[in-house]
Amino acid sequence: MHARRDIDFLPDRLNEEPVVFLSMTNSEIKYAALLCLGVWVPVSTLLGALLGFALMGFALSLAFVFASLWLIGKRLRVVKRGKPRQYHVLAIQAWLQDRGLAPRTLIRESRRWDIHRWRTP
Repeated sequence: MHARRDIDFLPDRLNEEPVVFLSMTNSEIKYAALLCLGVWVPVSTLLGALLGFALMGFALSLAFVFASLWLIGKRLRVVKRGKPRQYHVLAIQAWLQDRGLAPRTLIRESRRWDIHRWRTP
């Protein structure tokens, strides 16, 4: 007789975005790359232009973007470890809401409801 093995329920894993690079999904890589490009291209190009090598500054900014993506991926791996799905996204939204940079859409307090029924003797 063959031992019966349980099969993991596959549809639970089908709706998740696959991890592509250093525990980052494709959309996380896009957001991180856009953020890094927005920071490093102007800074490096300006510094390169001040030194007389504007094109070299632009090329160096791309190296900084890749290095930043690697560091972000390493840090995100630590943040995601042992946490539920999309925990880091909710943590970022909560942080932005605390500072007034995003609308308050998350419910972050717990309350107890009671119907106040009284027993009559």
